[in-house]
Amino acid sequence: MRIVNADQMRAIDRRTIAGGVPAAELMERAGRAVAEAAWEMVGPRPGARFAVVCGKGNNGGDGFVAARHLAARGGRVRIHATHPRGALSPDACTAFDRAVAGGLEVHLVPDEGLDPGPIADPRRRPSVAAGPDGWGDANDLDASLAGADLCIDAVLGTGVTHEVTGRMAALLDRIAHLARRTIAVDVPSGIDATTGAVRGTAVWADVTVTFGVPKLGLVLHPGRERAGRLVVADIGFPAAIVEAIAGECFLVDAESARALVPRLDPAAHKYTRGEVLVVAGSLAYPGAAALAATSALRSGAGIVHLAVPQSMRNILKVKLTEVIVHGVAETAGGEISGGAGLEDLAAGADAVAIGPGLGTGTATRRVVARFLATCRVPVVVDADGLLGLTSSSHPAPRIATPHAGELARWYDALPGTVKADRLRIAREAAAARDVIVVAKGAPTIVALPSGATFVNASGNAGLATAGSGDVLTGLVAGLCAQGMAPDAAARLGVYVHGAAADRLAVRGSARSVLAGDLVGEFGCVFRDLDG
Repeated sequence: MRIVNADQMRAIDRRTIAGGVPAAELMERAGRAVAEAAWEMVGPRPGARFAVVCGKGNNGGDGFVAARHLAARGGRVRIHATHPRGALSPDACTAFDRAVAGGLEVHLVPDEGLDPGPIADPRRRPSVAAGPDGWGDANDLDASLAGADLCIDAVLGTGVTHEVTGRMAALLDRIAHLARRTIAVDVPSGIDATTGAVRGTAVWADVTVTFGVPKLGLVLHPGRERAGRLVVADIGFPAAIVEAIAGECFLVDAESARALVPRLDPAAHKYTRGEVLVVAGSLAYPGAAALAATSALRSGAGIVHLAVPQSMRNILKVKLTEVIVHGVAETAGGEISGGAGLEDLAAGADAVAIGPGLGTGTATRRVVARFLATCRVPVVVDADGLLGLTSSSHPAPRIATPHAGELARWYDALPGTVKADRLRIAREAAAARDVIVVAKGAPTIVALPSGATFVNASGNAGLATAGSGDVLTGLVAGLCAQGMAPDAAARLGVYVHGAAADRLAVRGSARSVLAGDLVGEFGCVFRDLDG
């Protein structure tokens, strides 16, 4: 599924209208989609109460349409408009008139008295007295927001590029503070549709109904968290127009991941399911080697070889009963120093993972650089191995998996700069170094040298734990070994990795996830994708 920025979405909208679809028809479809989602959120049940807050632009027009459809279904609807009719956009004005003609009243949001004071965590909203029937005075915005079963945020939409201040900021804070549940129209008000940044303040939505194509700001944090559950409504943008304008940025969700899963041949044996070499570990970090090797096996690979410093071999042989463990020459500090053995082991491998826990000694770095310059199968390079990835000329595909700090060293930038613009920086780093970049973070981004980028839809804060990256490295290498194209292996790997964390968070808590738990969850994730 493609993802667009705000400018691209506006261009798609304009070209669709120029192609013969009236703007009013697009607005009607959008509002109807919001009403359908809102109705499902409340039960559905006649008599459910909806507070619809509409801005002056076309986002507000979508809200007027949604209000009319909800009332037609039997909902009790109150519309609160930020501006009088004469200040609305032409299409929003038409939607306003149709709502009023349908018997709805429109109440003007007051100019003063909006500030509810310091905003608490919106997920712990205080209760507000809302009248005997839980609804209160129709002219009282507080009563409507507090008494409604659902608030519909149709205030700002995709047009936010500067800080929201003054009366509008106070209104958004009030929605966040008082509404029980909120559904956002296209984009939560106050969220930058391109970057996901909070522009001063923003609504917290439980569900966001976005139209046609997901916006980047809904899949990048903090917009991703503010958006809640994302619903993509097809309102009739022609596929040819979307493809021509949207560019090469895609969302990796369950549907796209399912299409990537390699078929498991019923007649397969261990030599046909792929052979992986994992080069990892040091005296200081033996666990990284164990996690990466186990993950490679759980990916579905048939055989996994693990090369570690000689002094660690016996320990890991006992720990990893299904992995073939090899010892190679090491430094006095317990890091790998001998490259010849690695080249021999790689000769029979279909893919290699290198880097987890290797250490940063000079001898180790030289071994890694020499190995990466000559290895003729796909290599997933992580952690300390990234220090040896110095060339932009490779005999076979390379997949680099840096976190923000490692990507910053590559890009000669501060980690904070990378975190603020990871999509662009990952794309540029992939092109400059001719590698597939898996930029780990929230969310993880896969960037190809061609310029195509993929934003992962799965995952949560449970991935922010030691060893999580080692697990991802082994997983992607294992998928490569099974014959997947390296870019497809990277995309599927990041989705499975994140989906494992999502399953663990549902059963327990994201705060208690361990890296080893992720590996144990792969089988259930693959079962879901295979189904």
